[in-house]
Amino acid sequence: MMKTFLQLIFYTTMLAFVDAHAHSSSTSVILRENYNNWGWKSYVMSNGLITLAVVPQIGGRVMQYDLAGHPSIWVNPAEFGNTYEPSASSSWHNYGGYKVWPAPQKEWITTGGGWPPPPNLDFGTYSCRIIASSPDSSTIHLESPIETLEGWKCVGLGFRRRLTIYRDQTRVKVEQTIVNHGKRPVMWGVWDVTQLVVNHPGEEDWGNFWVYFPIKKNSRFGPKGYYIMGGRGNNPQWKANLTEGISAVQYLHRSGKIGSDSDGGWIAYVDQRDGYLYAKGFPYYAEGTYPDSGATIEVFTSGGDPYLEVEVLSPLIALTPGDSFTFVENWYATKFRGTVLEVNRAAAVGKRLSVDIEANFARLRGEYGVFSVGDVEIIFRDSRGTRIGSAGSFRVSPLQVFTLDVTAPLPPKSQRVDLELCDTKGRWVGRVDSRLLSTP
Repeated sequence: MMKTFLQLIFYTTMLAFVDAHAHSSSTSVILRENYNNWGWKSYVMSNGLITLAVVPQIGGRVMQYDLAGHPSIWVNPAEFGNTYEPSASSSWHNYGGYKVWPAPQKEWITTGGGWPPPPNLDFGTYSCRIIASSPDSSTIHLESPIETLEGWKCVGLGFRRRLTIYRDQTRVKVEQTIVNHGKRPVMWGVWDVTQLVVNHPGEEDWGNFWVYFPIKKNSRFGPKGYYIMGGRGNNPQWKANLTEGISAVQYLHRSGKIGSDSDGGWIAYVDQRDGYLYAKGFPYYAEGTYPDSGATIEVFTSGGDPYLEVEVLSPLIALTPGDSFTFVENWYATKFRGTVLEVNRAAAVGKRLSVDIEANFARLRGEYGVFSVGDVEIIFRDSRGTRIGSAGSFRVSPLQVFTLDVTAPLPPKSQRVDLELCDTKGRWVGRVDSRLLSTP
């Protein structure tokens, strides 16, 4: 019976391997005219798993980040093809997509107030060039015009952005650099804003779209881990302590905004109906001073146009003339459904690794969305962390949920079991999950 069960598990994972490699390919960057009938030139980056589309003409925005053709980013059809000349009287143009603003917002305007954003940085034409394009990785580099309009305190600021994709991975490395081209010292932070889809085409099925984030222990905002920045405090979209250590937002087409001092370094958006996850991973600076009462992440929900915003903030950085600061994020995508318990460099965790030991056998169970095509190996380690055994490898792909349920012999002196992900070339990607063992 044991042999039959193990054969079934490995047969299932071999099918996953075949499907995974059918969808993987080398990376590429192509400049496309009128891509998706948007009316703009776009740099389209792809690798057979993900597609990323960047539009330099409208503030260097990322207007597409799809896994296997499934959309995550909201694009405003009312602005298709539109471009505007930044001026002192400029208003805000809501294109959708991902962009970067300087934080804090309340310091934007010289006469006081925080709206609209600095026009050259927000929707000016960015330069764009291809830095590298090889089978293993492709990179583009964007640079903003310098903000020159005196109505904004951001005069002299500029942004640089570098985006890299990798073979067989859904990871996008997003390097966001703020530069002080001015003549005086300033203090600003990097604030990225991504507007995301909240309904399926032709439907108003708002409740299917969620955002999850970890709560900081002893958060300054109390046990919920967040505070209300806009809208009603009793907004039913806010889901405090959905599970231990995790709060969430369920989009219900109501206006509101929350901010959190989360220190976990990730935030994830999930289309629960179709089962797709898109996440941002970022560094947390424990000694840093963050804007907006200490917020590291924010979530805005629109009650008008159908979208929500997932926002990540860096700490405030003192920049003397000529100084710059780079805030690096990694974006990830995978098949996934349910509550997100953790996001690491290898996977999103849906069900943590559990280990049941009986008669020198260990039954291991867990559920994950992985970020790379490759192999997950089950590794047993002793009290020193030394590898002492393996329960085999599983071929995995971001295009399939990885459900682990396997029973294997438990090596003597085992104290920990790790799930380690390597890519198709055997290079280590990261640890999917880990569990300390309580042996009999």
